[in-house]
Amino acid sequence: MGSPLSVGMVVNPKANAGRDQGARLRLFREALARDGHGVQIMETAGPGGGVVCAQKLAGQVDVLLAVGGDGTFCEVVGGMLTCGVGRVRGVAPVSFGTGNDVARHLGLRREPEVLEALRQFQTGGADRVRRMDVLEVRCHQGGREVVRHGFLFAAVGFASDILRYTTPRVKRWFGPQLSYSVGFFRALANWQPVALRVSTERGRVEEPLVVALAANAPHAGGGGMRIAPGADLADGLSDVSLIRALGRGAIARQFFRLTQGTHIRHPRVDFFRSGWMEVEAATPQPVALDGDVVGETPMRVRVLRQAVPVVGGKFGV
Repeated sequence: MGSPLSVGMVVNPKANAGRDQGARLRLFREALARDGHGVQIMETAGPGGGVVCAQKLAGQVDVLLAVGGDGTFCEVVGGMLTCGVGRVRGVAPVSFGTGNDVARHLGLRREPEVLEALRQFQTGGADRVRRMDVLEVRCHQGGREVVRHGFLFAAVGFASDILRYTTPRVKRWFGPQLSYSVGFFRALANWQPVALRVSTERGRVEEPLVVALAANAPHAGGGGMRIAPGADLADGLSDVSLIRALGRGAIARQFFRLTQGTHIRHPRVDFFRSGWMEVEAATPQPVALDGDVVGETPMRVRVLRQAVPVVGGKFGV
């Protein structure tokens, strides 16, 4: 057994639609203590709070744990990448959120799996770390450019509408997978095509689209949407989907193809790989990053290859 680890826990108290998870958190902290780890806990105070907490902890701990959902993990990694200096050697998600897609891809779905990953890291160090790609997204918020980081996808178009209609109440009522399905059909009732200008390594497209999406991972939406079959979390490329304008009935049929990953073979879909994507629109459009709307167009997303060390990540599904 190696030396005890110093662990920083960034906790989102609003995760999982605000359900009380205090008892579960206490049991997890006690398990960390039994394994000999020193623990520091900071709670987020709202959107962006995970970035601030991670920046404060990065110089004090060996490992950062993001206790929440996909958005919390994104913020923690964003803080880790932007703090400039730090002793932190690895990061991992702890699945207290609704979808928990990042944890699913990494094989860290439950607390026992996180504890085992920390034990292996304690004995094996760098040999027990996997390096993971990060999506760096530049967009606009309140009239200024902001930089955000994600792992699953960045998108403009219908994906943002789905997130807007998958409200905390919908998540509480329908759970991790069904809630995003409900959000999909709620968004479809009010959907209108958006004229976008999209540039990638392949060239430029300028026409009405359902969505322009750059995916870094195969699954999203609580694992229920197979957005990019075959996507690799460490290859330095995103899997781009450009879905051209369709009627509502055709989009509804695409949803069922999306759950199987066969939507990419539709004649109105361009599917290819690129290290970056830029999206512009005459009227600013919301930008979706993993499970959150983070700003507005213009957006530029690029892949930072293997930028983050993940403790115990298996890159599975």
